[in-house]
Order: sequence, then C-alpha cells, then structure tokens
Amino acid sequence: MVKSIRTTSDQTRIGFYDYHHSMLVDRLRTESFLRAIVNTVKPGDVVIDIGTGTGLLSVFAATAGAKKVYAIEHEPIVEIAREVARANGVDDRIEFVVGKSTEIELPELGDVLITETIGNAAFDEGILTWVADARKRLLKTEARLIPRQVSLICALLELPRDHSDIERLSSALYPFDLSPLRHLIVNRLAWDELSVVSVVSSPRLTIEADLYDSPTSVSGSSVLVSRRDATVHAVGVWFKAFIAEGVSLTNAPPSQLPSWNQGVVMLEKPLELLAGDEVRVNIEVSDDGGSWMYLVERL
Repeated sequence: MVKSIRTTSDQTRIGFYDYHHSMLVDRLRTESFLRAIVNTVKPGDVVIDIGTGTGLLSVFAATAGAKKVYAIEHEPIVEIAREVARANGVDDRIEFVVGKSTEIELPELGDVLITETIGNAAFDEGILTWVADARKRLLKTEARLIPRQVSLICALLELPRDHSDIERLSSALYPFDLSPLRHLIVNRLAWDELSVVSVVSSPRLTIEADLYDSPTSVSGSSVLVSRRDATVHAVGVWFKAFIAEGVSLTNAPPSQLPSWNQGVVMLEKPLELLAGDEVRVNIEVSDDGGSWMYLVERL
C-alpha cells in the first residue's frame, strides 16, 4: 500500500504556521492591536504594515477603512498572508511587498505605520531600525504610529537552578575544558518564562523610547532594590508598549501574553544581597536590537 505524504512545500507552510501560531492564538495581543488599529486608522488612509507575518494586522487596517495597505514581509509566510487577505475579501486593498522595509521603495507615503516587531526584551527584533527608517522615507510627517512608545523594564532575579547548570560547564564533570561555552551564556540576552517567585526586586523602568522621536539607539539606567535576602543570579528584562490611546501591552511576569517570553541576562558571579541592598543596571541597545551592552554593579 502506498501512503500519501505531504509535499515539501506543504511541510514548509506548516512550519511557518507553527512559527506564527503563538501570536495568532494570543487573544490579548490580537484584540489589543485590533482596538488600536480601529481607533487609529481613518477611512482613506494609506497604511504601512512592517513585518506583516500572516497578514492579520493588514486585514484589520483594511477593514477599518484604509484605502491601501502595503504589507511588508521578507519571509515566505507572505504567501499565506495573501490567502488570508483573499479569504477576508480585502486583497484588492492590500499590496504585499516582499523584502525588508529598509530596502524597498513605495509609490506613496503612508498615513499610519503598524509594526508588531516588539521583542521579548522590547528592542531585540529591531523595531528602532524599522520605525526610524520608515519615518524618514516611507511615511508622511504627521503619520500615526502603532505602537507609539516602547519601554524596557528590569528586575533582579533569583534563578539558582539555571545558574547551577552554567557552573557545571566549569566543573570537572568532563575531562575537557568547556569554559568557553560558559562565556557564551553569561552576560548575554536569553529567553525564559519567568515566575514572579524568581523576581527579587521591584521592577524599574530602565529605557523609554518614544518612537515619534525615531531613536537610532537607546540606553538607560535604573537602581534595583532587593526586597528580601537573596542570591541574585540574573537580571530580567521585559517590555511595556503603548500601542495606541487607551491600549497598552506588557509581558511582565506572570505574563498574560503567551506569544512573548521575557529576557534574562545571567551574571558571571551571583550577588549575595540583603533586603534593601541596591544594584545599578546600565543597558545600551543598538538600533537593530542585535547589540546589547550591560553593566551591573552593586552600590
């Protein structure tokens, strides 16, 4: 008996769906962007959607009255987005542009920019690059932005099990020197699903980026105060985003947004703190979100 199998293209399509599945089923995320778009897009607007993915936010914009939506996406998921537009009867008003927004030209300037390129740690998906370039080349001066502002929040974390896993790389567990692997992990941004139990200090606003100012890099500092005696193994980072008037999102633990985790920076050496002890955290992020610099010092 010969069994039927999926073709390579079908397998690819399923893979792309899996990648975007967490966003599609995240109702808080989706409904928040829907409210923001309905309250922001006016009939006759030209809308630019950077990183359209499955095209759902472009469909929202067209449904809200946009006369034209330029949906920009450089991944093959754009083919599924075309089908989503057709299924919702708005494909005549959505033009899909394949490529990166910084490398394409459009025939007209936009009235509204939509981009859901908010990373687990606010800026790690390059939102500063996409927005700054769009405001310079693709948008009208008075264009409206969704989101309007993105902030980075920091807190001290107690993660003994995670840090002990790192320490094993420096132990005599193996007859070879694996210490270089340890340096790949500490003092670098990684992702985790944090529990409130692991949060040692009150979270503090560390970086606030007004996207209307088109920042090309961001930096900030905050003093974190330990709420209890604890051994601090890491600094946790997450975002708070002002999407539109009356609409905001945050992935602060315990996160209500299943499509986002939080960022974690493991320290080289744990800090033994008493309640009330202070730690200063300085962070600098490049515009593309790919370069992060940290300074964590006990005061």
